Amino acid sequence: MRARSLTVLASLLVSVALGAQAPSIQSPEAAFGFTMGADGELADWPGLQRYFEAVASASNRVELVDAGPSTDGRRLIAAIVSAPENIARLEEIRANALRLADPRTLEEPAALALAARQPVLVAIGMSIHATEIGATQAAPELLHTLATSQDPEVLRALRDVVLILLPSLNPDGHVLTVDWYRKWKGTEFDGSNMPWLYHRYVGHDLNRDAFMMNMAENRSLAAFFYRRWHPQVFLAMHQMGPRGARFFVPPNADPIDPNYDPLIWRTAGLLGHAMALALEEDGRQGVVQNALYDYYWPGYEDSAPLGHNTVTILTEAASARVASPITVAKDQLTGGLGFSDHTPTTRFPNPWPGGEWHLRDIVNYELSAVRGMLGAAARYREELVRNFYRMGKRQVELGLKGGPFAYLVPPGQFDPHAARKLEQLLIEGAVEVRRAVEPFRVAETVYPQGTDIILMAQPFRAYAKTLLEIQHYPVRRGAPGTPVDRPYDVAGWTLPLQMNVTVDRIDQYFEPPPTTRLDQASIAPARVWGEVRKTAFYVVDGRGNGASIAINRLLKAGAQVSWLTNAMAIEGYTYQPGALVVTEAKGVRDAIEGVARDLGLRITASAARPPEDARPIGGARVALYKPWAENIDEGWTRWLLEQYEFPFENITDADIRRGGLRARFDAIVIPDQGADRLIAGHPAGTMPPEYVGGLGTAGVAMLRQFVTGGGTLVTLDSSSELAINMLGAPVKDVTRGLPASEYFCPGSVVKLELEADPLTYGLPLETAGFCAFNGAFEVQPDTVPNAPTARVIGRYAKSGVLLSGWLEGERVVAGKGALVEVKAGQGRAILFGFRTQHRAQAHATFRLFFNALHTSR
Repeated sequence: MRARSLTVLASLLVSVALGAQAPSIQSPEAAFGFTMGADGELADWPGLQRYFEAVASASNRVELVDAGPSTDGRRLIAAIVSAPENIARLEEIRANALRLADPRTLEEPAALALAARQPVLVAIGMSIHATEIGATQAAPELLHTLATSQDPEVLRALRDVVLILLPSLNPDGHVLTVDWYRKWKGTEFDGSNMPWLYHRYVGHDLNRDAFMMNMAENRSLAAFFYRRWHPQVFLAMHQMGPRGARFFVPPNADPIDPNYDPLIWRTAGLLGHAMALALEEDGRQGVVQNALYDYYWPGYEDSAPLGHNTVTILTEAASARVASPITVAKDQLTGGLGFSDHTPTTRFPNPWPGGEWHLRDIVNYELSAVRGMLGAAARYREELVRNFYRMGKRQVELGLKGGPFAYLVPPGQFDPHAARKLEQLLIEGAVEVRRAVEPFRVAETVYPQGTDIILMAQPFRAYAKTLLEIQHYPVRRGAPGTPVDRPYDVAGWTLPLQMNVTVDRIDQYFEPPPTTRLDQASIAPARVWGEVRKTAFYVVDGRGNGASIAINRLLKAGAQVSWLTNAMAIEGYTYQPGALVVTEAKGVRDAIEGVARDLGLRITASAARPPEDARPIGGARVALYKPWAENIDEGWTRWLLEQYEFPFENITDADIRRGGLRARFDAIVIPDQGADRLIAGHPAGTMPPEYVGGLGTAGVAMLRQFVTGGGTLVTLDSSSELAINMLGAPVKDVTRGLPASEYFCPGSVVKLELEADPLTYGLPLETAGFCAFNGAFEVQPDTVPNAPTARVIGRYAKSGVLLSGWLEGERVVAGKGALVEVKAGQGRAILFGFRTQHRAQAHATFRLFFNALHTSR
């Protein structure tokens, strides 16, 4: 009987024509002029918005709400879809979900009584990767069917489920994707990739930013989920490569994050199997499970909610060429993690035989999957709501047991700017952070007033613990001696290490002091000390990333800024080399007071003569190279420069080939990309002519001329290969060409040791960096007169390199260069072997990158 009902529901959800329809609600085909998923056709973002607004205004089953802004100021929209009686009490349902999310405010009998009558909240987020456009194109058809059908099975689902339908988690990228596709449709570049990211800054990495929340979209989604609605189930709909399975549904591959409640994985399996069943009933071949995608890393839009006791479900559909069909022959089909080929197995019982693949196929698979998921959510409504409460309750109980009992963030951090960011991302992730209003003792340690406390007896304990603890990646091999299973993303991310923030883990119980809850993280304002009435100069604490903002603000205000090159005691405080010396002049005092107030940097005014050995800092003219081969690292670097208030200019291949670079710039930054790709770019015929080719030999010659003429070339990660080859630098990357059996570091936090140098000003001489199969440099003997010279500024630790994650082959990188300065002619190249600004997470090493720019003039 259940299978028959599911089949009936399937036919309703994959066709806009079945069931009685309210005549006032226009079908998507009528509204857009084509069937959703038709070859060569795409619904654009304004049209999608208008359609969702029209359905909401005409249907008593739909309410449209604002889910927050995108990076470019568009609005993320969500259609709340349910039975009219649920829509009428929507505020009550929403409030109940928030009550159930925090078991400390609701006794279990009351929670169970609430679960007996509360619809389950199910959210669907579509196409955060904008070129994975099938789910967004399916959204109008799904909305129309749910808003108009009178079938009993649909009505039951609407009665028991409140669906939160977000048709695009990246509307900015959707606009870019549709515009590019339409421009080149029907030409030789039909369905081609864009030469830029499908987001202003981060493209694919928009789905790698969920816990850092650097991007507006992720801040919006976190606020919408954790503070306004808190769904019990979240379905994230993606696409994958065109030659593997046709569709993936849970269960996911191993490993999983052990902090999350086992109910998460059992429920995801239940709903995933219901989706697989629906797909099979509808004749959708090529569905795979227990394969491809792990849920170890918490930075996806669909993995961050796991720590908030939301069951998350990932689907991945095989891609077409955006809206243009493809043909995949049987012998072109490939396997992947969990299925080596297209032989039927329990994970993959009905392989697709190959053939044509259309956008409409993707739409059909998406609708079948949603049908299965909604049917199962309705059937298990009470269990889903009840277990949502119980998972939060278990987390509170685990926190009371200790191990850890709490994490403590003491005041007086080395980098208050990074500490503020860490606490803010926790707060925006709905983690409770409390501030002690008096001193307190933990064992033999007395913590001062102002210490921030993250007690683990809270419902989102798993989320906080995952972000703050050290990772020990569970290495998996099929058999001894066989290649390891590589994580889908990274193996370690421990934020206190990556951000150089002191966070003390307290395993045992202690009596918490009186506290206040923080709603917003802030930097405690500092004051200007010393002889403020007869000031000749100011000394500003130069530690941390906030000092780079201070430099840029002071230079913008017209101040003369220098670096202290030797320690200086003044008014009872000793400033270290790298502190800022700022000469008093008209308007400088206002800028100085702003730095103290906003950045929390200690400042002392002096009436004495400024130190004569201070090193001047000029306003560097910075260029950031933007290749036409879409480059996420360029986007992250661009965003970071903007946030830290560096004036800069983007330049392209043509700008570099044109020459005259030294007259325009002091520093040029080359983002992470291999030398061959930088030089060659897109091959002719794969892109419109204006976007093919790369730097070419002419561009390389101009960069060499820029360096030898006195410029600073900053190369990030793999682009350092270009500088080494171009300059003939006496530097060798000792990891190059090594097999995984000798060197394997799939995204982990490692220990770095730094030399005292202007490039390391504002940092401790031992810190943490992020390494993902990155280079390690060895300086070769200098044997040729007047040839470039090199020196190591920062190296991987001589032992104990791994701090969090997974590293094999430590001996390869231990003691080798991670940051090298190469001098050639009158200029230099700064080679970063590790990811100094990785996804704008690695605050501990931002300053190395910033100093490369500060010292370029």
